[in-house]
Amino acid sequence: MNRVAYLSLYLFLSCSSIFAQNSKVRLGSLLLTQEKTGWRVDFVDGAASEHSLQILQTGDLLISIDTQDAGRMGPLVVLGAFNEAFSRAVPLTVQRGTQLNEISLWRDDGHAPPTKPPTESVVSTAQEAPDFTLPTLNDVPVKLASQRGKWVLVSFWATWCAPCQEEAKILNQLAQTYPQQLTVLALAVKDSRKNLNEFVEKVKPVYTILDAGPLNAQPALAYGVGTPSGGGRLPVNVLVQPDGRIAYAQGGYEAPSPLEKQVNDAIAGK
Repeated sequence: MNRVAYLSLYLFLSCSSIFAQNSKVRLGSLLLTQEKTGWRVDFVDGAASEHSLQILQTGDLLISIDTQDAGRMGPLVVLGAFNEAFSRAVPLTVQRGTQLNEISLWRDDGHAPPTKPPTESVVSTAQEAPDFTLPTLNDVPVKLASQRGKWVLVSFWATWCAPCQEEAKILNQLAQTYPQQLTVLALAVKDSRKNLNEFVEKVKPVYTILDAGPLNAQPALAYGVGTPSGGGRLPVNVLVQPDGRIAYAQGGYEAPSPLEKQVNDAIAGK
């Protein structure tokens, strides 16, 4: 698999009540559904979308991810662990029928290296969006928590990311459609102020661009976007409810993008 290929990764959050949440993470045809004891595996199109994911089978239950209890992991933590598998082999414990299997998940080219524990943990409850304070291109600090009471679309992107350029039109459309209900924060990672200013001059975005620094720093790590080694996948979009909880997250890009419909439906209460 090409290291720079963009993956379609979807993470859907559906809150059944204020106390319970049914969550799904989708990577191509691989669908992970959260249960009390872990994450249940299903291949919705009949086969794995990546050779490295064929170690999993429909019906498997991931009870340990990265040596941690998967039953206590939220969707963003799972997303971060699967992203980490591009830079290191991630250990999984899988219950298959009545047997437990130890699996090494490696999603990059070549043979899998020995499994190693994470050098920095992914911080996320997957119910409340990790807070951050980042500067605009005019060095005005913006704090996520200060946006409570409005919907916030947190979009990790970069000027060097071609799919991100395609998605910029969608971010603009959403910001224009919901000027009162929605704040769009585009968190530029691993980028330069020069390139960002040129992007602003050319595209004239109506949303707010923040400088989020490298992919091995917060908040990229907190949202499972970056890795301690500085790798990661873009774009990643996280929709935050007015109460600060995460309503929807989407990683990667495909055309047509589902982002606009997901945001429209969420704000409309569908």
